[in-house]
Amino acid sequence: MLRFFTSRELSDRLSIPPAKWKRWSREFLPPDPLGGLQSGVARQFSVDEALTVLMGGHLVAELKASIPAARQILSDLQSFLQNIGFFANSRIDRRFSSSSTDPILEYTIRIYRDRRSASGAARFLYVLRGNLSGTSEEINGRKVCTKRYIEEFILPSPASLPQRLSHRTLNLSALADFFATAVGVDKGHFPILNGRR
Repeated sequence: MLRFFTSRELSDRLSIPPAKWKRWSREFLPPDPLGGLQSGVARQFSVDEALTVLMGGHLVAELKASIPAARQILSDLQSFLQNIGFFANSRIDRRFSSSSTDPILEYTIRIYRDRRSASGAARFLYVLRGNLSGTSEEINGRKVCTKRYIEEFILPSPASLPQRLSHRTLNLSALADFFATAVGVDKGHFPILNGRR
């Protein structure tokens, strides 16, 4: 799928102010090899570049991460996101294949800041949750939910999580679904969405 978008297209389709989109693209992508402010050539974004910028912007705007923290999170998760099929046409690790008997319907990542880091630099720990199924029923006037899911650490995997003061939850499946719908890209190109109903 060779589709490229301009900043204006993405800004319009994703309902993000143009100045904010351009700022995020400068923060979360390497410099454009074909253009720049002085060249007069407008940057063209591949599907995966646009999704990376959206994810970085989501970390900053919605999950209240700083720009350096969001960059670190994107860097830490890059190869893992490829393995679970977050990006268009990515080859997924067979552990996450939707052809298994229990396809994963939705992926989320819980992001913990590792407060034991001696250097003071932002360091994060990540826990993947892959929802397999869920049911709910009413018992004594209360809604009771039962969920089945896989859960695992994403590298680096510590022996245990640090003191759980708080975490940020990033819903990868919902983010990919929103992106594909908003920009008009066939959802079949995103393996992470294959299990969604």
